[in-house]
Amino acid sequence: MKKHNLYILVMVTLLIISPGCNDLLNENPKTTFTTDYFKTAQGYQDGLNAAYSYLRFQYGSNPALGLNITGTDEFTFGPEPNYNPSGDNQPHKLLGTYDVTPQAGYLGITFNRTFPVINTLNGLVAFASQVPTFTELQRNESLAQARYLRAHYYYLLVGQFGAVPLDLGSGELALNTLPFLGFNRGSAEDREQLLAKNYQVMIEDLTFATLNLPDRRNSNEFRLHKAVAFHLLAKVYLARSYSTIAQTNDAQNAYLAANEVITNLGKYGVALQTDFAEVFRQGNDYNSEILFAAERIPQEYVNNGYLNANADGIGDGENMASNCFTCNYEQPVLQTPAGLDIIDGRPFAFQRPLRKLAPTRWLTNVAFADKTNDSRYHNSFRTLWTAATQNASGSTAYNNFITMLTNNGLALGDTAFYLADTPAQAAAMGVSGTNPFGTKYYRVYSSDNWYSNQLYPGPPAPSNTILVYPSLKKFVDVQRASPNGSSGRPMPIFRLAETYLIAAEAAFKTGNTTEAANLINVIRRRAAYRPGLSPAELNTRRTNMEITAGDVTLDFILDERARELAGEGMRWTDLALRGTDVFINRVNLNQDANGKVQAKHRLRPIPQSQLDAINDTDKQKYQNPGY
Repeated sequence: MKKHNLYILVMVTLLIISPGCNDLLNENPKTTFTTDYFKTAQGYQDGLNAAYSYLRFQYGSNPALGLNITGTDEFTFGPEPNYNPSGDNQPHKLLGTYDVTPQAGYLGITFNRTFPVINTLNGLVAFASQVPTFTELQRNESLAQARYLRAHYYYLLVGQFGAVPLDLGSGELALNTLPFLGFNRGSAEDREQLLAKNYQVMIEDLTFATLNLPDRRNSNEFRLHKAVAFHLLAKVYLARSYSTIAQTNDAQNAYLAANEVITNLGKYGVALQTDFAEVFRQGNDYNSEILFAAERIPQEYVNNGYLNANADGIGDGENMASNCFTCNYEQPVLQTPAGLDIIDGRPFAFQRPLRKLAPTRWLTNVAFADKTNDSRYHNSFRTLWTAATQNASGSTAYNNFITMLTNNGLALGDTAFYLADTPAQAAAMGVSGTNPFGTKYYRVYSSDNWYSNQLYPGPPAPSNTILVYPSLKKFVDVQRASPNGSSGRPMPIFRLAETYLIAAEAAFKTGNTTEAANLINVIRRRAAYRPGLSPAELNTRRTNMEITAGDVTLDFILDERARELAGEGMRWTDLALRGTDVFINRVNLNQDANGKVQAKHRLRPIPQSQLDAINDTDKQKYQNPGY
């Protein structure tokens, strides 16, 4: 919900000791909180607020983007990690080159930060029946929120690390309030049984949530509601259907859960946006298609996870999705041949050029081969940069910039440089593969000479020095407090469009390819829409986008997920949970991965900090294979 406060999380987590913590804090507290606080209506709500707020670390933060996106078939590491190994750049490089070790820092954003939240939620589940002022409806709805969130955090852990403990020191799914130096994961031989328990707990928690959450959310907050629970329940069933512990009806149950939402859109207050661009338009953040999101508070940087009022850094909880995908549009070489700097500083619309992640050639050139009928490429990526300034209108710097443009026959909005859809389009605009210079007033770059981490035999060869590439713009925030600031926008977690794709994949797995094609076509027909098309033009494009039952394969479905959901923070888990063969084959579509990715990479290593804290001399038995 919009008013989640990160400070509440600190208060709540002081009550618990996370698994593996072996450092005791000596304090002289002025105020004492005990678990009895959770047995009050206010305390229970504060506990839920804390659990909601931790989603900020898992969606949109720089570490989460690295864990969930870098090194997939969709995105690789960008030029900044490639050239600068310091600070927060190195993890992206390691993730993108499959050189992740148990010492890797970003692992903790999910592993270390999630177990304390689960422990709090275990307490909330236990204490719901002990809040004396709750009505039965309040008790069931509050309990449903706690159980949903527990399942959600376990889903994140299982997707990255495989089987994880249910017993955090006081028994399975019980609140632990004492120091605990164990790690109830067991050896490799025990892990399949534990994984089965992980899935069963998620399914039971989510089933309860589907029965007891409200049908709809309020229009201006992402409070949990039934459609979210059905959506994640479908994802969990579908994931288990690919696992070694699959049950016969998993795919059918996934279809039924997703289809419950699809066939009852009015009941749950959800609907696809007519225009794909509207899904991510700032100001439309609470639209009917976004089922759930990690909320932040605009321009309140301390509250949003970065303890610096200047908002000029990269905190673990900040929403940096608006900046991390942005290429280096500031390079002088990008400006006109006359050397005019017609992009002045870092205009808010262009975002901070952090260049942590870059799209793969597979995503931009193969998955999005059709950029005419399918609007999602241009609605997902910025390919045009224009004359603009970061300075406020009317300021001296602004006026000086306008004067410079005018003196050179230019104006705000004139093209600075453009990334052509295809090499053929670039050539038609007078640009060869080896010379990226266009006319006097702007330059055109072909996909042949966008930035790449690798140089291939040529010509033409991708560039290691011209640091441009299509920049994901789904999460653009033009209302940041500073040009380097993070975003206060909600970061989408689940969308109704994905519900259709989950249902389609589940239908495909049950052998109903006709139903799968019908569901996918709902999404593809929407993708054909562009404002300004005549009815005839729109009908032609929709027809061109439609597929038949014979087109449906798992690879096609994963391609379609990439076209629809690129950069939305779920790709690594999507691939990892579909089995080793799918994972390796898909990740190898990333040119930086080819020949490097191995079966062991499907699961992340258990962090070394966790192993060091275990009071057991045989620590290796707790580690994932290959690490």
